[in-house]
Amino acid sequence: MENLKTKKLNDKGFSLVELIIVIAIMAVLIGVLAPQYLRYVERSRESADLDTIDTLASAVQIYMADPANSVTTAAVLSCTGGSVDTTTDTTVQNALSDAGITGTPTMKSTAYQDWTITYALDGMITYGGTNGSALQTAMGY
Repeated sequence: MENLKTKKLNDKGFSLVELIIVIAIMAVLIGVLAPQYLRYVERSRESADLDTIDTLASAVQIYMADPANSVTTAAVLSCTGGSVDTTTDTTVQNALSDAGITGTPTMKSTAYQDWTITYALDGMITYGGTNGSALQTAMGY
């Protein structure tokens, strides 16, 4: 009986070998899962950016198609360095204002940092800029 009490008092915590094994297993799991997580986060950012761009593009298209808005020049929606420029084109300003979009939208992903979308008076839409072709493909045009 006395031998059992002494054995229980000496069995406190984990051994160094057990701790090293657990740390090694965790390191392997993190090494495998971290890149997957980072790709997932970037895909989420790209999806959010495409949603934002689609909202902005739709607002400009609707504004340009409305005969009540006497639009006489092409509209240019552009993004440079991840920041969408909503101040240089008055048609874009009016379109976003009519749609209730305020502020300066920013792109979070690396895929859609520099692009332009030009809306001609005849309804033609042209994509340009560094990421313009990728944006055109992603938008389905």
